[in-house]
This record gives sequence, structure tokens and C-alpha cells, in this order.
Amino acid sequence: MTERRILWVLSLLILGFALNPAMPLVRAQTTAPAPASGGDAESLRAATVLTIHGTVTAVDKAEKLVTIQVPSGQKFTLKVDNPYNLDAAQVGTGVVVRYYEAITVRKKKAGESLPALSVSGGVVTAKAGGVPGAVAEEHLKAVVSVVQVDKANGTVTIKGADGSVETVKANNPKVLSHLKAGDDLVITASRATAISLDKEPAK
Repeated sequence: MTERRILWVLSLLILGFALNPAMPLVRAQTTAPAPASGGDAESLRAATVLTIHGTVTAVDKAEKLVTIQVPSGQKFTLKVDNPYNLDAAQVGTGVVVRYYEAITVRKKKAGESLPALSVSGGVVTAKAGGVPGAVAEEHLKAVVSVVQVDKANGTVTIKGADGSVETVKANNPKVLSHLKAGDDLVITASRATAISLDKEPAK
């Protein structure tokens, strides 16, 4: 993932994040950008938890593919390399996908030394005897500079270390009152997607 792409994703998440009503969600819980713990007005945090329920409609063990259908009718095909998870996948089995996201934005402290961009993460799959499924995590951290704050239009323009520039609209205009051109921001985004099989009770 290029720095420009990460900058765009992070800027949208913290300043313009909004749930897509067309997504096949059964439950969504979102907290709007708010002061982080400690009441620091110059540190904001937003969190989202999405829960999607689906059903396995096809299993191709030879190709290690599992097809899942969600309530909207959309189908998704996943590559399942873990043999334990693949054996547990049966047509008609319920699937629960939980997506967690937490984003924090704060001003860079004077004298603080941080890399312009860092990415980490990994995937953990179920072991035999446990609940079939997998968890994928991704952690992004970027240092960006505020180029312009347009309070009249509710937008802020930020620039990454590679010179890429993005302008986004803030969902909460109050966020802009704490920003000014020249500020350096530390944006941290942590995401986790957990997929587990949840067999439906016998009727």
C-alpha cells in the first residue's frame, strides 16, 4: 500500500468517515470523533464495530474456496488455507464477521521523533479444537502536516511526507477549531476483522 493511499484512507476515516447504508450490516456501532481519554481537546478518537451475519452457500475443498452469502443477497468467495477451518465449513453453516476499527488523531509533540509512516499486522487462524475462524489485524501510523483549514466549507487539507495532498470534509466541524496550518498530526488507525463459523441450532 503506497503512502498516498494510506494518507487518503486515514484522512477519510478520521475526518470524513461515514457508514455506507448499502453495506449488508446487521448491526453497526460507531462513536463519533471525541476527545480521547484524559479529556485532551487536541486528541480525538473514533471507534467502529460492525457485525455481519452470513451463510455458507458453497465449499470447494479442492480449490480451498468458501462462498458466503449475506442478507442483502451478495455473495463473497474466500480463500481458506487453514485445513481445520476448511473442514468445518459446511453448506448452511452460519458465518459471523466482526470488523473493529479505532482511529486516534493527536498533535505531534515538540521534539517527538516518529517515522513518517509505519505499517504492521498479521493473521491468526484457528487451531484444531477451537472455534473455526481467523482474525486479521492491521495497524497504520502516519505523520501528516496540515496545509489549510477551511472552516467555512468544513474541510482540511493535509500533506504526507511524500508530498501527496488530500482535502477531506470533517463530519464534525468542531474538529477544525483545534487545527491550523503548519500543525503536524499523528494519525493511528487499528483495524481487526474476525471471521468465525457459527452453526445454526437444529430446528
